[in-house]
Amino acid sequence: MVFLGIDWGKIFSIPFWLEVRPGELSPRFEKIFLLVLLVSYVIYFLSKFFEKRLTARRNFIKAKFLQKTASFCLFMAVSFTFIFFFRYEAIPILGGRFWVLIWLITGVIWLGYLLRYYFTQIPQQLAELEQKQKKDKYLVGIKKKKK
Repeated sequence: MVFLGIDWGKIFSIPFWLEVRPGELSPRFEKIFLLVLLVSYVIYFLSKFFEKRLTARRNFIKAKFLQKTASFCLFMAVSFTFIFFFRYEAIPILGGRFWVLIWLITGVIWLGYLLRYYFTQIPQQLAELEQKQKKDKYLVGIKKKKK
Protein backbone atom coordinates (compact mmCIF):
# COMPACT_ATOMS: atom_id res chain seq x y z
CA MET A 1 0.00 0.00 0.00
CA VAL A 2 1.63 3.22 -1.17
CA PHE A 3 0.36 6.49 0.28
CA LEU A 4 2.17 9.84 0.13
CA GLY A 5 5.01 8.12 -1.71
CA ILE A 6 5.66 5.79 1.25
CA ASP A 7 5.28 2.03 1.10
CA TRP A 8 3.46 1.49 4.40
CA GLY A 9 3.77 -2.29 4.07
CA LYS A 10 7.55 -1.96 4.45
CA ILE A 11 7.32 0.44 7.37
CA PHE A 12 5.40 -2.07 9.47
CA SER A 13 7.88 -4.89 8.83
CA ILE A 14 10.68 -5.70 11.27
CA PRO A 15 13.44 -6.24 8.65
CA PHE A 16 12.85 -2.70 7.36
CA TRP A 17 13.72 -1.21 10.77
CA LEU A 18 16.65 -3.53 11.54
CA GLU A 19 18.50 -2.84 8.31
CA VAL A 20 21.99 -1.49 9.19
CA ARG A 21 22.73 -0.15 5.69
CA PRO A 22 19.47 1.55 4.74
CA GLY A 23 20.91 3.58 1.86
CA GLU A 24 20.55 7.25 1.07
CA LEU A 25 17.76 9.45 2.30
CA SER A 26 15.14 10.55 -0.16
CA PRO A 27 14.62 14.32 -0.52
CA ARG A 28 11.16 13.99 1.08
CA PHE A 29 12.57 12.33 4.19
CA GLU A 30 15.36 14.92 4.42
CA LYS A 31 12.70 17.63 4.51
CA ILE A 32 10.73 15.71 7.14
CA PHE A 33 13.88 15.26 9.27
CA LEU A 34 14.73 18.95 9.01
CA LEU A 35 11.15 19.99 9.78
CA VAL A 36 11.12 17.85 12.93
CA LEU A 37 14.43 19.42 14.00
CA LEU A 38 13.18 22.93 13.34
CA VAL A 39 9.96 22.36 15.29
CA SER A 40 11.89 20.84 18.23
CA TYR A 41 14.32 23.75 18.43
CA VAL A 42 11.52 26.34 18.12
CA ILE A 43 9.54 24.70 20.93
CA TYR A 44 12.73 24.59 23.03
CA PHE A 45 13.42 28.31 22.62
CA LEU A 46 9.78 29.24 23.25
CA SER A 47 9.71 27.09 26.39
CA LYS A 48 12.86 28.75 27.73
CA PHE A 49 11.48 32.22 26.94
CA PHE A 50 8.16 31.60 28.71
CA GLU A 51 9.88 29.79 31.58
CA LYS A 52 11.90 32.93 32.33
CA ARG A 53 8.76 35.06 32.17
CA LEU A 54 6.89 32.75 34.56
CA THR A 55 9.86 32.65 36.92
CA ALA A 56 9.95 36.44 36.97
CA ARG A 57 6.26 36.40 37.92
CA ARG A 58 7.06 33.86 40.65
CA ASN A 59 4.88 31.17 39.07
CA PHE A 60 7.37 28.39 39.76
CA ILE A 61 5.01 25.45 39.31
CA LYS A 62 4.22 26.21 35.68
CA ALA A 63 7.80 27.35 35.07
CA LYS A 64 9.01 23.91 36.18
CA PHE A 65 6.72 22.29 33.61
CA LEU A 66 8.16 24.52 30.89
CA GLN A 67 11.66 23.61 32.09
CA LYS A 68 10.80 19.93 31.69
CA THR A 69 9.33 20.63 28.24
CA ALA A 70 12.47 22.51 27.20
CA SER A 71 14.67 19.64 28.39
CA PHE A 72 12.54 17.18 26.42
CA CYS A 73 12.69 19.25 23.23
CA LEU A 74 16.43 19.90 23.49
CA PHE A 75 17.26 16.25 24.10
CA MET A 76 15.03 15.10 21.27
CA ALA A 77 16.41 17.74 18.87
CA VAL A 78 20.07 17.06 19.65
CA SER A 79 19.66 13.29 19.49
CA PHE A 80 17.72 13.62 16.24
CA THR A 81 20.48 15.85 14.85
CA PHE A 82 22.96 13.03 15.43
CA ILE A 83 20.58 10.50 13.89
CA PHE A 84 20.09 12.75 10.87
CA PHE A 85 23.84 13.26 10.46
CA PHE A 86 24.67 9.54 10.59
CA ARG A 87 21.72 8.73 8.37
CA TYR A 88 22.63 11.44 5.85
CA GLU A 89 26.24 10.25 5.69
CA ALA A 90 25.03 6.63 5.33
CA ILE A 91 27.28 5.36 8.12
CA PRO A 92 26.61 1.66 8.79
CA ILE A 93 24.98 0.78 12.12
CA LEU A 94 24.96 4.41 13.38
CA GLY A 95 22.82 5.38 10.39
CA GLY A 96 20.39 2.49 10.81
CA ARG A 97 16.66 3.02 10.82
CA PHE A 98 16.29 1.42 14.23
CA TRP A 99 17.73 4.59 15.81
CA VAL A 100 14.74 6.52 14.49
CA LEU A 101 12.45 3.87 15.95
CA ILE A 102 14.23 4.08 19.32
CA TRP A 103 14.00 7.88 19.13
CA LEU A 104 10.26 7.69 18.46
CA ILE A 105 9.61 5.23 21.28
CA THR A 106 11.67 7.31 23.72
CA GLY A 107 9.86 10.47 22.65
CA VAL A 108 6.41 8.94 23.08
CA ILE A 109 7.26 7.60 26.55
CA TRP A 110 8.80 10.91 27.67
CA LEU A 111 5.86 12.85 26.24
CA GLY A 112 3.54 10.56 28.21
CA TYR A 113 5.37 11.44 31.41
CA LEU A 114 5.16 15.15 30.56
CA LEU A 115 1.42 14.94 29.94
CA ARG A 116 0.91 12.97 33.14
CA TYR A 117 2.87 15.61 35.05
CA TYR A 118 0.81 18.39 33.47
CA PHE A 119 -2.60 16.83 34.06
CA THR A 120 -2.09 15.18 37.46
CA GLN A 121 0.76 16.72 39.40
CA ILE A 122 0.42 20.39 38.47
CA PRO A 123 -3.24 20.62 39.61
CA GLN A 124 -2.27 18.91 42.89
CA GLN A 125 0.61 21.33 43.43
CA LEU A 126 -1.59 24.33 42.64
CA ALA A 127 -4.24 23.10 45.10
CA GLU A 128 -1.60 22.61 47.80
CA LEU A 129 -0.22 26.09 47.15
CA GLU A 130 -3.69 27.60 47.38
CA GLN A 131 -4.34 25.82 50.70
CA LYS A 132 -0.98 26.99 52.04
CA GLN A 133 -1.70 30.56 51.00
CA LYS A 134 -5.10 30.44 52.73
CA LYS A 135 -3.48 29.11 55.88
CA ASP A 136 -0.64 31.65 55.76
CA LYS A 137 -3.13 34.48 55.33
CA TYR A 138 -4.20 33.99 58.93
CA LEU A 139 -0.66 33.42 60.26
CA VAL A 140 0.86 36.65 58.93
CA GLY A 141 0.59 38.52 62.22
CA ILE A 142 2.04 35.64 64.22
CA LYS A 143 5.09 35.34 61.97
CA LYS A 144 5.84 39.05 62.26
CA LYS A 145 5.67 38.99 66.08
CA LYS A 146 8.16 36.12 66.34
CA LYS A 147 10.86 38.10 64.50
